Amino acid sequence: MEWQIVLLGSVVGVVGALPSAYLLEQALRKERSVSVAKGLVSIMLSFAMLSGAIFAVWLVARTHVLVFGVCVVTSFLLVWVVEAIRACYDARRGVCREERKSGESSR
Repeated sequence: MEWQIVLLGSVVGVVGALPSAYLLEQALRKERSVSVAKGLVSIMLSFAMLSGAIFAVWLVARTHVLVFGVCVVTSFLLVWVVEAIRACYDARRGVCREERKSGESSR
């Protein structure tokens, strides 16, 4: 039963990160301009999904809420670590080596 809670929590965490991650991907690809309103809606949607899932587990199996919550948070944050690394590389890709320097002498 414990591994099922861990798996379910991991899946819920990844699914909860998808709305905002999708908007980040659109912004990185520059397909469409991503508005602040869409970003706020995606954050509220993620929060509602994750809170609802934790509340549902609390109603059904209170002894597993901690394990489930830790798995949700861990997988959610891992998705965002990957997205942050991708965004960092994407931001640095368009800048050549000379442009990264501040202009000050390194001596």
